[in-house]
Amino acid sequence: MKKKWVLFLLLGGVLSILQIAGYQVFAEEELENELVEAQTQEINTTEELQERLVSVGSGSLSGTYTTGTTGQSVITMTYTYTPALDLSLGGQPRIILQLPPEIANQINGSTAKQQSFLSLLTGTVVLPNGAIGNKSYDIHDTAHEIVLAYSSAYNSVYVTFPSNILGLLGLSRWSVSFTFDVATLYQNGITIPPASNGVNYPIKGTFGSSTDGLDIINLVLGNVSKSGVIALPSMSIGTSVPNVTAPIINSPILNLQTTVGGKIQQVQNSGYTYTVQLTITRSDGTSAPIVISNIPVDAAGNFTTNVASALQYGDTLSATILAQSKTSSNYIQSLPSNIQSVTWPIQPVTSSSATPGTTQLSGNAVQTSGGTYQVALQINSGTIYTTPLNANGSFQFTNLPMFNGGETVTLSVRGLSNRTGAILVTSTNYSQIVPYLSPAISVVQIIERLNAQGNWEVAPSVVTGQTVRYTLTTTLTNQPATWSQQMLKAYIPNGITQLSPVTLIRTSNTGVQTPVLGTQLLTDSNMNMQYWYYQNPLAINNFIQPNTSFTLQYTGTVAQNMTGKILPFSSIVSGADGGGTAITPQNKLNSISVGDGTLRFVQSPNQISFKSIPVPTKKTTYGPTIVDTSLIVADGRVAKNQWHLLVRESQPMKSTTTNKTINQAFVYRKNGQDTSITTIASEAYAYTSPDNNNVVISWNQQNGVFLNLSPSVNINVNESYTAQLQWILSDTPI
Repeated sequence: MKKKWVLFLLLGGVLSILQIAGYQVFAEEELENELVEAQTQEINTTEELQERLVSVGSGSLSGTYTTGTTGQSVITMTYTYTPALDLSLGGQPRIILQLPPEIANQINGSTAKQQSFLSLLTGTVVLPNGAIGNKSYDIHDTAHEIVLAYSSAYNSVYVTFPSNILGLLGLSRWSVSFTFDVATLYQNGITIPPASNGVNYPIKGTFGSSTDGLDIINLVLGNVSKSGVIALPSMSIGTSVPNVTAPIINSPILNLQTTVGGKIQQVQNSGYTYTVQLTITRSDGTSAPIVISNIPVDAAGNFTTNVASALQYGDTLSATILAQSKTSSNYIQSLPSNIQSVTWPIQPVTSSSATPGTTQLSGNAVQTSGGTYQVALQINSGTIYTTPLNANGSFQFTNLPMFNGGETVTLSVRGLSNRTGAILVTSTNYSQIVPYLSPAISVVQIIERLNAQGNWEVAPSVVTGQTVRYTLTTTLTNQPATWSQQMLKAYIPNGITQLSPVTLIRTSNTGVQTPVLGTQLLTDSNMNMQYWYYQNPLAINNFIQPNTSFTLQYTGTVAQNMTGKILPFSSIVSGADGGGTAITPQNKLNSISVGDGTLRFVQSPNQISFKSIPVPTKKTTYGPTIVDTSLIVADGRVAKNQWHLLVRESQPMKSTTTNKTINQAFVYRKNGQDTSITTIASEAYAYTSPDNNNVVISWNQQNGVFLNLSPSVNINVNESYTAQLQWILSDTPI
């Protein structure tokens, strides 16, 4: 049940019920309900925002300072409440004085320092004392139910007065005034920093009841609650004590570091012993702040200490200096040092390697600081994979989805907590596009000829007039390569006639064949050659599966003027990989020789000599004494049939000095049988060549041309005669 303050108010001899600041006022005489309700409603409406604040009366607050004998600041804070009417309090009156946060922050969290601060205060309290007026007591007086206390929740010193104390209007007041010597506080471990705003120290004061709680110090200011300042930018400790400032902690402090050192910033006073207190706050909250006390300071001002558990990234450290008097219990505690955070300079990945067709990725990310590291990999913004980072800075991922080329891999190095395994710090990202595998293309050229049976056969050579077929096959052989923008050039040899249309067939890796359109017949002006040209313009036609191929094919006939020449088969194959990067063109050249594709004399005798022939007395046959060369026939025809060698006398034997002529003087002997050579061609030899090789027709006693003479007046002694024979080669007999 909440206690109420009771205010007796005399108005024209009639006591009325009022509602003031949320506290009811009761009249001794009973009035009509209507009047009471109307007055109550009106007051509630106007005073609702001031609930729980005493508004009948006024408060005053001051913060003053003087300078002590050694130049130190001496601060006095005073709050006085003076009521406008006589009050009778149902609870215990209370004055709350809120210290500047710069002071409160030095004693909050330490009950010992709070008690020390209160014990070092000097001052008085004033409270009403009935008809006498007011009575003043020492602030530490406990015999009269005066309680001095401190609240770290509200940064406040507060005094609770005895309850039910009455005073006379105009004479009553409640007051608290206390003073503290900054140098004295300093020697008791309470160091007051400069004003955080650089100008002054804010203070507050209010008057209330013990039933209100201390939170009324933070309510909206009114007649009772007041704010003010201590108009100093900083509070001096004077010259009677050494000035001890915050130490400096050596930096940087790195992850897993186990030693911490630093330096104090002043010359040590010989009357004091200097030590450092280090406070470690763990970032992961795995323990309360760790305090390491009594760290010695050497003569040069340096200090160092080992920590029981390695520091971790994100932990924070601060240090204070404690200067303990060598002759008394006084000690000086500096302000805390600047907070130092444990850092972890983590290095990003510097290189990585991923090969299309594999499920592995490796790389390097050499680190300069100790710690537990892992590398994170994300492929095309998908699943994140992790792997440990080795001590030498290398790492390797295995069993990844197979790389096809073109994937974006993003790598980062993570630093892990040695305490919880959580990720503490992550490097900047390293990104790389997996290169496309350059397509491996098999290029096969085949030259075929149409044989006598009408079949195509591989052509080590061809002959004029023969039909030839050129086939260019290009096949993607590796995986997961992509062959895009495929380009084919197949040059047509000069000397090919009766050129057929070209065919271009795409064969899938499963053997499905599809005709491809778009092949053009173009002319290379530099080479003065025609060529078949094709280039794939559409990504949908890219080769992405191994063993997918193009087959380009055309036929032609070898021209008759190509005997003894060669027919080249030249091709160029190029294109790009899956990323559109041009590949190195493949040039290939094959050639075959061209033979004579006719039935022909390779050579024949130019001169057959019969020397020292006697004048015959009867019909006599004479063999030649000289035949200057053999008679050789070759059949280069693709379709071979029997050929015939015929001979006839184109000019009879005639004297070189007279007009004497001897007709039909020659015979052709074949296998010992003679046949007269007349002006009508007769068969001398018949043969079917099995191949294109030369056929040598023998000249011997059983075969060849012989002179057959009978006695005649046209034959003279010592006469020379000449004659001409014509050899005829035919694929049909005459």
